[in-house]
Amino acid sequence: MKIIACLDDNNGLLFNNRRQSRDRVVIEDILKDCHNSKLWINNFSKSLFDSPHVNISEEFLNEACESEYCFIENVNLKPYEKYIDEMILYKWNRVYPTDFYFDINLSTWNLTQVTEFKGNSHERITKEVYKK
Repeated sequence: MKIIACLDDNNGLLFNNRRQSRDRVVIEDILKDCHNSKLWINNFSKSLFDSPHVNISEEFLNEACESEYCFIENVNLKPYEKYIDEMILYKWNRVYPTDFYFDINLSTWNLTQVTEFKGNSHERITKEVYKK
């Protein structure tokens, strides 16, 4: 399974049960990467994506196949780490208020790609790809 997430500089995902930020260019990049595969999300992320390739389920981490993508915002990944072979992380390059964090220790993963681009709402977004 391939995980996609957007993080602040402290690996934060949410504050007060709301996403920290959103960016149209990031969503376009995610859909471009996933165009030949399924993208799984839960209802929390539904407002971000408008695509026939998106599957919505509250059990998406249990339902996604090995080569499929899962966009996460409000779930803990630690119980699923053994099923993850790739992670695509978009970094906001900012610190936002946070009370829910990305719970995978990246020091045990291999950083294989780093790309920076200008977003719609952020001057600089860093895309990092990690593999086992």
